[in-house]
Amino acid sequence: MQVTNVFGTHELCRLDYASVSPDSEARFDADALAAMDRHGFVVIENAVPPSICDQLVTEMRPYIDATPHGLHGLGGTRRVGALIARSPASHNMAAHPAILRLVRSILSEQKLSGNAVAIGGERGPGRKGFRYPFQLHLTQIIDVGPGGGSDERPHALGLHRANGMWIHDFQEAGLDLQVEVMWALSDFTAENGATHVVLGSHRDEPRGGPRAYGEPTVQATMPQGSVLVWTGWSVHGAGANRSDARRVGMNINYALAFLAQEENQLLACPPELARELPIELQRLIGYRQPAGSLNYVAECQAPADSVLKPDFDVLIPGAHGHTLDPGFDGPSFAPVDQTQFEAKLTALENEKREAIARDDLESALRLKKTISVLKRTPRVE
Repeated sequence: MQVTNVFGTHELCRLDYASVSPDSEARFDADALAAMDRHGFVVIENAVPPSICDQLVTEMRPYIDATPHGLHGLGGTRRVGALIARSPASHNMAAHPAILRLVRSILSEQKLSGNAVAIGGERGPGRKGFRYPFQLHLTQIIDVGPGGGSDERPHALGLHRANGMWIHDFQEAGLDLQVEVMWALSDFTAENGATHVVLGSHRDEPRGGPRAYGEPTVQATMPQGSVLVWTGWSVHGAGANRSDARRVGMNINYALAFLAQEENQLLACPPELARELPIELQRLIGYRQPAGSLNYVAECQAPADSVLKPDFDVLIPGAHGHTLDPGFDGPSFAPVDQTQFEAKLTALENEKREAIARDDLESALRLKKTISVLKRTPRVE
């Protein structure tokens, strides 16, 4: 169905991921990008099997049930985050290949914004070797019960754009800052409040302008396992749930990696959990250096060479693992003299046992790491 508003004539395009083959993948990607460029939104149906959605909800159920309704002024709604750490099933969506390819086109290569990539004094269209890094911005279950968003249980957050969260006003920057994604973990229907969208609103002038808020909306209805994608400049908002069942969605957003994350992924999925993830997922949530020296740890180390190492701790001297030059560096953390080395090792072992005895497990773990570092540290005078 086409809709005409102040931004032109638009429609909410729908693509079927189940029909994609290796031969048709490039065409699918081009169609998804074209829909985003023209309309600001696209629905991808059958992006994951319903069984993955059910598994995800099952994994998150204890956290959903333990969270009160109405946080952040969202009546009748429960919002629960930290999905990468809490739900292995969510990894299928967060790192969905079609979504990541679309995000790369919009954020890394700025294909909706023309010659927007500017790096090292050069400006032009994004391309391989000349594009911006992006990362996961937030992960969140949005569980809306009957009456959620109604006059009785109103949502403080109505139609809105998401690009206003950063202090700087990016309206004139000519950049796409983030891509937002809503996964249907249950069916999204008109009755249960499927997301309302203002088609074409990403082309408002200025980009955060007010014209979209008076325009008609279209509801992005979609079956379980489907996904709605839009830009950070696109106006959208949750509908009221007028059904007798809960509407469960999952919001996963991506943003340029040199902007602060809305949900701090390094705290939501701390190193002891992140080191068990696949490398590409570690990098996606922010355990990497997106450019130059950004995001280094301690002694100028990449996260993969520091916090993702099992025995790394910033409070342990020498945990960095850098090679020492015996003719210039030292003394190292490990004494050269064997008697002193054994005495230091024994003292640490005793401290660890004492920490365990008093149930101070955090100290005991640090001491365990300290012993590991001591044993592997070169003994340099």
